[in-house]
Amino acid sequence: MSKESGVGRRDTRRRFEQWAQNPACEANTASAILGVPMSEIARAEGSPAIFGQSPFALARGQSFEAGLLRNGGERLLEALIAAQVLPVGANGLLDLRQRIHGGPMANLDEAIEATSRHFLACAHPDPEQRPRQCLIAGAALCLPGEMMLPEAVLVLDVLVVRRGSERTELIVGEVKTYPDRGGHTDGEQLATARAQAGAYAHGLELTLEGLGLAQQLEVALHGFLVLSKPGSNLPSVRAGEDLRYQLERARRGFELLRGLARRLGRVPADAPRFVREAGTSYAETCVSFCERASLCRERCATSGDPA
Repeated sequence: MSKESGVGRRDTRRRFEQWAQNPACEANTASAILGVPMSEIARAEGSPAIFGQSPFALARGQSFEAGLLRNGGERLLEALIAAQVLPVGANGLLDLRQRIHGGPMANLDEAIEATSRHFLACAHPDPEQRPRQCLIAGAALCLPGEMMLPEAVLVLDVLVVRRGSERTELIVGEVKTYPDRGGHTDGEQLATARAQAGAYAHGLELTLEGLGLAQQLEVALHGFLVLSKPGSNLPSVRAGEDLRYQLERARRGFELLRGLARRLGRVPADAPRFVREAGTSYAETCVSFCERASLCRERCATSGDPA
């Protein structure tokens, strides 16, 4: 595991999220695997890089998450119990976030090691020796097998631990700051959040297999989304989100990522050119996340592509 890469490069969560937006696009896939920002490609092609993370949105997200986890996760635990994700009386937060994100972990390596130790403890044969925390924030996973170069690391927003009579169940949660408007919540945003949760759930499966814990700990086929209540920073939990399709899509997608990463072997010196020359597959979702969307749309219009 390389210790020279920066934190932002090593945490490949955003690259997985980028890939999940349009996994059919070879250029998008190559950009995610190699860590080449699509804004760099757009500028090289003469298109303005009009996308980017708003500092206000980042600040709002950090504030929302901090509020959820304050006082041992009191606010989030109450919402999870109310939504029946956790049983009444459940308590205990294990904070594995890094210090740069407000947690106690010094760095990503420490968070990865602490996550693995906790999973091993959760699988202890003596139930009385298992940890009592039912909520984990910032669980860090270093996925076995190359999918992102030079390594694939995921950091989960929140993870619920439910202890059953036979096996312990792990339920993936995804935190988003946009408001939950019931039946009027943006369908595309929800679909994207579910796809991301499915990718993290499959990453969790791979991690447990690598640790030899797949029989003791079970990844749930459902997850939950933590949105905000309109006009506030209070959480609104959408429980029972079916992740079966997203999990299966993630399994197929991870195999494609792994195959391409193996063919590449390492990050090529001409990685930007590799991305630029890869095939594209324009879709409606591209407009919301990809800096090359306008150019790809023009190409589709010129060629008569119905997309």
